[in-house]
Amino acid sequence: MTRSLFVLCVLLTACGGTLSDEQRKKMRENMEAGELRKVTDAELTDAAFSFGRTIAAAVESGGKLNDQTFLDSLQHAMGVNIQWLEPGDTMLAQVEQQIIAAYTSGSEVVNLTDNVQNLHNDTLLYTKPVLRDLPDGTTEFTSALGIRMPVRSVILSIKD
Repeated sequence: MTRSLFVLCVLLTACGGTLSDEQRKKMRENMEAGELRKVTDAELTDAAFSFGRTIAAAVESGGKLNDQTFLDSLQHAMGVNIQWLEPGDTMLAQVEQQIIAAYTSGSEVVNLTDNVQNLHNDTLLYTKPVLRDLPDGTTEFTSALGIRMPVRSVILSIKD
């Protein structure tokens, strides 16, 4: 027993416990990601708008609106859930239906903009209306891009 313990100690001390610069950097980033942060509601809302706009821009760039493979990989990479919110869709959550109703009723009166709402304690919903220009010069609401973002992902997106 003491012999195996001695051999184990020799092996552990023989291993060079040095880390490469890349390994140190990755370990430091993981430690920083695990730190607790105090974030105000205003900071969280600003970060949610920024994070949502970044994802929406990636979806809209290059005509990737209907490319499901791209959307799936983007969802996985960013840790979010991307979906299309359309009027009359009965599978939408109540908050999503209310947002669609507000976009639909206000499309002729006001300029529609993106929005952030609280879905649950740990999830935020970023929505961006998709509008179509009509021949008479007006715009019509067709659908909305909905991005469900965990609060954790939004907080981690905040750059110090």
